[in-house]
Parts: sequence; structure tokens; C-alpha cells
Amino acid sequence: MLKFLFPLILLTSLFNTAYGQWKNENLKGKWIGTADFDLYPDLMFVDIDSAIKVKLFYHQEETDKVNDYVETSDSLKFIIDTPSMAASYRGEILNDSTIMGKFQVGYKEFDCNLIRLSPIHIADLGNLLGYFSFEDGRIIQIEPFYIDGSINPLRVLDFKNGKQRVLYPTYKDEHQITFAAGPKMASSFPTDFTITLYKNENGEAERLQYDSYTEGTSLKEGKRLQELSDFKDITVKNDNVDIEGTLTYPNVEDKNVPLVIYVPGAGEQFRGNIFDEYVKTLPYYGIATFVYDKRGCGVSTGDRKSADFNDLASDLKKVIHKLKKAKRIDEKKIGLVGFDQAGYVMPLAIENESDIKFIVNISGAMSKFVDQERQALEKRLRADEFTEEDIKITLEYQDELIKYLASGEQTEALTKAHDQILVTPMIEYVTTLDETEYIEWWKKYYKFDAKPAWEKVRVPVLTLYGAKDNLLDPVMNQNRVQTFKNKSHFDTRILPNVNHLLIKGGKRGDVQLTEIEGYHPFLFKTINEWIGAQVGLIK
Repeated sequence: MLKFLFPLILLTSLFNTAYGQWKNENLKGKWIGTADFDLYPDLMFVDIDSAIKVKLFYHQEETDKVNDYVETSDSLKFIIDTPSMAASYRGEILNDSTIMGKFQVGYKEFDCNLIRLSPIHIADLGNLLGYFSFEDGRIIQIEPFYIDGSINPLRVLDFKNGKQRVLYPTYKDEHQITFAAGPKMASSFPTDFTITLYKNENGEAERLQYDSYTEGTSLKEGKRLQELSDFKDITVKNDNVDIEGTLTYPNVEDKNVPLVIYVPGAGEQFRGNIFDEYVKTLPYYGIATFVYDKRGCGVSTGDRKSADFNDLASDLKKVIHKLKKAKRIDEKKIGLVGFDQAGYVMPLAIENESDIKFIVNISGAMSKFVDQERQALEKRLRADEFTEEDIKITLEYQDELIKYLASGEQTEALTKAHDQILVTPMIEYVTTLDETEYIEWWKKYYKFDAKPAWEKVRVPVLTLYGAKDNLLDPVMNQNRVQTFKNKSHFDTRILPNVNHLLIKGGKRGDVQLTEIEGYHPFLFKTINEWIGAQVGLIK
């Protein structure tokens, strides 16, 4: 859908090394902090042992050694000097678990406070993985998370407040293991909340405790939810294409349960990397879910790149028809939850169907495709701090390109606009005339408008947008819904302070580990309760 869509920045780890004996044995171990650079913060790993090792996660610095390091009983200093970075660090040792420091690059100085990580054996992590509920009704999910091979962090998603964070091990003894989360996903300082696993005298997991410093709460009775045990992998055939997905049933004995089908967005989407968190907790509330690998992705066959919206909608139609006949599924209570590009796919799949009871459209455009692409282009340029003149030049070229697609005539205005942008950084944001593969892609989609299909929908539609979406204009899309003949079926909401993924933090729709804080705090409650009302679980 977009030439530049959701790049997930996970860069290769490289170490800087200094040789020399560390004198303060109390500080021996692994430390982590965040250097608050202007563009986006970077993670800093410091490994203090017989040698001092430092790594900058995003900058990928590599040296033979960290130079001129000095340590005393209450301070730490060292220098990084490479062709790409000249920097120094100085920190005040507050105690054996915290160093308050500054990282200086050139004339700029950035906060970089370090916390010490407790060594955790990977075998201890099993007791912390899974879904847990607490006495205030919140559900959290804890799963493994890879940042660096030398530590064992976890990822937690709190479905009540939306927080999505990395948990770092900070304390361990025979009876408890404590993990701490910082104010942003991968940041470690200051502590936002901790999750502690308590064990009984036999070393068996007993309960979790959730201590939130920002909420001022201490939840002491975290219990593991019963594992969802009824999974079924299903193959859906659509001519010569096999769509592979997983049907997850709730732990109830009801013969007929509601079903939500998750419809993937643009790009390569498959189980495991798909944005299916929007529906993950539904089985715990009595609703089955089906999540599938998009055509040509994961283990589904077919060609994603050659498929158009009608092809993807055809796949979805076959999925709906197949699952109507699935064991224990109430065929009158099937709904769709789709993200991004699914806003174009879902109405095409059901325009003449009576199989769907509701639709949840998350960040799916209601505007014409060409208008949505123009919105995305302008918003990305603004997010990357281009000047108004740069943005004007780029949009003029985009407009001339669309005229060329419609007429097939390469006009003087197009040539002039192309030549003007060719020698600028904005060239990376547009399709140039020599990029034949992308030109063919544009020809396939630029006329598309889902409005006629949406106007045939006769079921409730909940659409959620982020006010800070940098891929589409939420107000423009909300206003367009008001032009639909069936606008009374649509409930369109704009959630404050979140982006295209409905996540807070970060300049763009991308996932920067040191910027994002988590989902909108009422997102999952909103989705779950709205769906619950549609299928009769909430009166």
C-alpha cells in the first residue's frame, strides 16, 4: 500500500571494548540506559567485568576499545572515539544499581542513566510467560523479547492501560524475581512499574505482584489465566491459493460461540508478526478468533505483490464461508476486525453478503486511494521535518504523476517536476518514472475507491483512528464517512495522542523501541466492549 510502510528498526548489535581491570567490584555486571538523542533515543548497554564493553543499539558503533575510562568509588567516565562518533560518558554512582549520567556528543549533552540488570537464568523465565489477571480485572501478557543476546528481557502488554514495555530483570533471590519497566518501551529509567514473581518454599511459582509507581497501585494477586487449549489450524482454498490460519476457541463449553476474523493490513503480514494484538484477549471473554497469513505471506500460497484488493477480498470471502461451517461457531455472530489496508478489503468481501454481524476498522482509510497516498506522503515529509517548500515541490510532482497515470502522456509539467525533485532528498519518498515496477503498482490501484462498497454495508461499523496518524488524515476520513448514504451504520472515533498503530510515542507510524509507550489506554476496553455488545455478551 505504501512504499515506505512501518519500518521496524532492529539493528545489529556491535560492541566497543576497553581493556583493563574494573576496580569497583560492586559494579560488576550488565547495565542498560537510554541516551536521549534528538532524532530518537538510543539504548546503551554497558558490560562491566574484566573488560568494559559498551554498545549503542541504533548507532551500531564498533571500536577496539573504550578509551580513557576512569572510575572512582562514586563516578564513572569513558570516551568513545570512532570515525562516526566522538563521545564521552560521565556518571555519578548513586548506589550499586543506579548510575546517573550524561552522554556528550560534540557540543550536545544527553541524559543517559544506567540501571544494573540482575543475572536471570533462562529456565526461570517460564514461570513469567503467558497471560495473567489481577484483582482489579486487568489482563497482562508477558512474552520473550530479544534485544541483545547477553541479557534476558521480557515484553509486557497491559491490556487495561495499553502500556507496552520491555521488562528488565533487576532483582532475584530464592523467593522472588523482580522485573522493572521504564517510561518508554525499551527505556529503563526511571522505573514506571515492576512485576515480581513470588515463589513458595519449594521454589514453585505462587503469584505475581504488579507495583505501579505512576498509578500508585500495588496489585498482589496476579494469577495465570488458564491456557487456551483448543486451537485448530485451518486451510482455506481459493482457486489455486491456500490461505493458512489458526482458529482459537475460548475455554467454554458452549456449542455456538461468536467469532472474530482478523483481517491483515498492508505489507507482509503473517501469524507471528501480524498486528493481531487488537483481538488477542477476545478468547478470554468467550469469543473465538481466526488469524491468518495473508496471501503470499507466512505459509499461505499465492503472490502478495501481484494481488489487488479484489484478490485479497476474495480470500476473505472464502475464509468467511469456510468458518461459518466450523465446529462450535455461531454463524450468525461472525465479525471482522481489520487494520490499515483491511479498510479497503473488508467492504469488498461482504458487499453482497449477510454473513457478517459487525466490522471494526482500525486505521483503515475511507478516502480514495490516491487521496490517502497523498495524505501519507505529506505527513511523512512533515514528520521528517522537511520545509514547506520541499513539501510543496514533492506534492506537485505526486499530482503530476497521477495525471500521467490517467492520461499516459508524459507532459512537460511532469518532466519539469520530476527533474526538480530528482536531485533532492525527497526523491526517496516518491515513485520516479524509471521505477517501472512501482509505476505498474500505481496503475493497478490509483483509481480505487472503497466508498461504493462501504455504502452497501448494512451492519454496525466501528472505525478507530489515531489523532497523530502520520499515514492518513483522521478528520478527512471521518468527514468522508458523513457523505456515505448509510452513514448511520458508522461509529467513527479519533483517539488522542496516538499514531497509525494507535500507539502513543514516536514521530511517525513506525515502531521505535525507545519512543513508544503503548496503545491508547482505553483501546482494548473499547474494542472488547463494543464487540461484546454486538454479539450479545454485554447487554
